[in-house]
Amino acid sequence: MLKTITAFLASLGASRARAAGNFHPHSQLAVKAGDVLVQPLPDGQGWSSLKVFAVDGATAHCLTYETSIGKPALASLAQAAVRMAHAPRAAASLAEGWELAGNQPATARELQGLKYMDFELYVRLTGQDVDTIMRTATEHFERAGMHAAEGRRIDAINEYGKAIELYPAYTDALGKRAFAFMELGLHQQALRDLDESIYLNPEGMAAFFAKGECLLKLGHLDEAEAIFTEGQELFPEHASQFNEFLRRTRAFALTGRPA
Repeated sequence: MLKTITAFLASLGASRARAAGNFHPHSQLAVKAGDVLVQPLPDGQGWSSLKVFAVDGATAHCLTYETSIGKPALASLAQAAVRMAHAPRAAASLAEGWELAGNQPATARELQGLKYMDFELYVRLTGQDVDTIMRTATEHFERAGMHAAEGRRIDAINEYGKAIELYPAYTDALGKRAFAFMELGLHQQALRDLDESIYLNPEGMAAFFAKGECLLKLGHLDEAEAIFTEGQELFPEHASQFNEFLRRTRAFALTGRPA
């Protein structure tokens, strides 16, 4: 047993030594867009890596990759899994303790995640025109509304989806698509859109109330009760509506049947 423990500790020391010997950190690195930086983990059991999207003053906008066992290179990182699509850091924190693996502009795949994290930065880095994007998204939104008014809910959902794909923070489209899902009985899909809408706009009463309805329909009664209770405090002008559905939720919990 003692030999096994000794060998294990020796292997840890060897791995740290290999990592340290293969690591050439910079001491005065002025990072710029496209820089790919790597460094060994503190325990020596892998490597962390990141790519700088852009540098705005004292802030470096970065993408981080999942840790790797071996020292990453530009070629391997091209297919590496992304850990965080947008991780802003103080540029000064990258000036030392990191090794510059090279410089490689962000790929379309890497920038796609940024669209959901920082839309303005995404538009700027991809060289698109925000007015054109919003105009096209609005066209899809209006087309979806026409489909919904005529009862073509699937077509409406598809058009709302196109608007959201162009502009992920389109809360009106998220809400309308959620309602279309609810009309089709697809409450789990609706719940995802409602959660995103509430995250983007916590003051959206309709989305908040609809979330409670979805939870009720899905049988998540404790969560639904919490939503309807909180809704009375957040939206006092609609307290009676929330209270009515709170009553229904509690009756459902007692009888096992919708009120």
